[in-house]
Amino acid sequence: MAAPVRLPSSGQAIEIGAPVPLFTTRVVGGPVNVQKQQYVVSPDGQRFLVNTLLEEAGTSHITVILNLKSKS
Repeated sequence: MAAPVRLPSSGQAIEIGAPVPLFTTRVVGGPVNVQKQQYVVSPDGQRFLVNTLLEEAGTSHITVILNLKSKS
């Protein structure tokens, strides 16, 4: 979320506007991963690195080899 902030020069109170979403994402985790960090902000505050879920890419295949005999 982000909210506009106005700093009056006349010594008045700071004015904070309505918060709005910066972007949408599907972060990994939930209540189970509460102690894991879901994102980090760059030192300059201009970028985010987010631990997110990938879209479904279809199925992938796994090959399992049982009873493999060595040549020695």
